[in-house]
Amino acid sequence: MKRFIAAISVLFLTLALIAGCGSQQPQDKKPAESPSQTVKFKDGIYSAEEAKFDEHGWKAVTTIIVKGGKIERAFYDEINNDKQIKSLDQEYATNMKKQTKENPLDATTKLSASLIKNQDPEKIDAVSGATGTSDRFKNLAKKALKGSPEEKSTGGLYDGLYKAQAKDFDEHGYKAYATVIINDGKIVNTYYDELNKDTDTYKSKDDDYQKDMKAGSGVSDNEAYLMLIHSLVDKQDVSKVDAVTGATSTTDNFKELMNEALSFAK
Repeated sequence: MKRFIAAISVLFLTLALIAGCGSQQPQDKKPAESPSQTVKFKDGIYSAEEAKFDEHGWKAVTTIIVKGGKIERAFYDEINNDKQIKSLDQEYATNMKKQTKENPLDATTKLSASLIKNQDPEKIDAVSGATGTSDRFKNLAKKALKGSPEEKSTGGLYDGLYKAQAKDFDEHGYKAYATVIINDGKIVNTYYDELNKDTDTYKSKDDDYQKDMKAGSGVSDNEAYLMLIHSLVDKQDVSKVDAVTGATSTTDNFKELMNEALSFAK
């Protein structure tokens, strides 16, 4: 992917003219701060990924969207050879929560928000207890923004990693998260799960919940997730995703969030 960065820093100097006694005397004055000092980038979608998997088998990936010369969206995660993503890995999330009181979904959301707020990878605020993740995101964001924007392929979508999440937890204490990966303009991988706010357990890993749903509706959430994901990858169109009988709510949530995530790639 071709990459370059157009970084422009403009400093406006304020000149003070002091009049007195029929003549003008120059006076030193500190230049005023200007919002235009913010680093600006060429509009487009920028993506980057680490060259190698780390010792634990993970590789960081990021996609950044620039509009009006400013960073508008930023997405980050880590993938492995099994095509899993770290933010939805229950074992990793549980260990991270115990050690840092932070789950990976919140950590990546905070990092993205910091980049959008500060408009500079160098000024990303590290997440307490997630120093490694913070450093990887910072380095990868710099790498992405030094490149050139993605070009839309014949598949009609821009390559990259895109995410969406529910605005809040539902009445049962779950919040839904969706991720989609685009390569050569096509949907190649999608991920979906829901996190319980009290236990930090993903719904797909809650065996009791899965058994109860299976008994009540004839299909577990895990089964529904797989059917929905396969349908989206196969049809490449959220509107054509087959609804899963017995999982109407899950189907609706999945389609809504996937539609939002894909809207960033258009």
